[in-house]
Amino acid sequence: MNNLKKIGVTALAGSLMTLSVSAGEMSVSGTAEVTYTSNNAALTGNPFGMKNNITFKGAGDVNGNAVAYTTTMNDAGSATVSTLLTVDMGAMGLIGFDQGMGSFGVDTADDSILPTAYEEPTHGGGTGSLGITGSSNVIGYKNTFSGFAVNVEYNPNYSLTDNADGASSGHTADATATTTVDEAQEAGNKGSSLNYVVSYAPLDGMTVGAGYGKTEGVSALAGESDDAQEILAYVKYVTGPVSIGYFETQQQNNTLGADGKMANGYSIAFAVNDSLSVSYAERELEIDDGDATNGTEDNSGVMVSYTMGGASVRIAHNDHDSKGGVTGSNSENTEVSLVLAF
Repeated sequence: MNNLKKIGVTALAGSLMTLSVSAGEMSVSGTAEVTYTSNNAALTGNPFGMKNNITFKGAGDVNGNAVAYTTTMNDAGSATVSTLLTVDMGAMGLIGFDQGMGSFGVDTADDSILPTAYEEPTHGGGTGSLGITGSSNVIGYKNTFSGFAVNVEYNPNYSLTDNADGASSGHTADATATTTVDEAQEAGNKGSSLNYVVSYAPLDGMTVGAGYGKTEGVSALAGESDDAQEILAYVKYVTGPVSIGYFETQQQNNTLGADGKMANGYSIAFAVNDSLSVSYAERELEIDDGDATNGTEDNSGVMVSYTMGGASVRIAHNDHDSKGGVTGSNSENTEVSLVLAF
């Protein structure tokens, strides 16, 4: 017995000796943002608002692999808003654990794939077109194979809450369900999910991509398939100061046809110079909530951004027609943002 213990201790010590960790570096940065917002469909009251972000970034080396850590804290500094831990293994790819950064998978390429000077056409009141997988407590992987960039995300269980160490999450119902039946189905529609995006550059300046995601359903409703699915396709082209983008997406919270979304949109952005950029974007979203007639939401946005050193002034003007697919539910949102980086 003593010999076996000695052998076990020796093997453990040998394995620990193979772990080489270099001293890492930690940096702190922050931003302060003041906004002026006007929305004709809401009681504006005092239009001024403020947001402060404090970001900690760390980098180090573990057995020759580059390790990076980023976490952003909320205004009060009492909790994290988002955190990302990655290990870059070189030719073997990059693996990471994400809590809210949205760095992996299909959801990373929603409307944000459109090149804009500031925000997307849905900013200030539009309806999102993807989001069946969540970006909390997920594991991601990125790599490039023969020119094809692969971005994969695995979520053991849908959740809108970041788990603390030693904790776990439960099922989360879909808050956008429109009927009791839909809610019953979608409450069980949040099992594990796997989603991915693959992109390729066929021409200089051009990128095409496509993605797919599926979240397993666990509904007990007889004879029904409740797996949630989403697909994505896009193309972007950059030539000189001009950037153009187009995308199409489809989301289905179950395969029966209720609570589905189909979207398409485009944008064009122009870098006037190193400091000034302008853009225009449009998006159309068809919403199926199980009724006989689908509703269509239209979004458009004009964006301007001017940066000088650590200061940036951004302006967004967005129109949202038939929000949520409801005819006559319109709004016009204007936002002016001043950001100071430290």
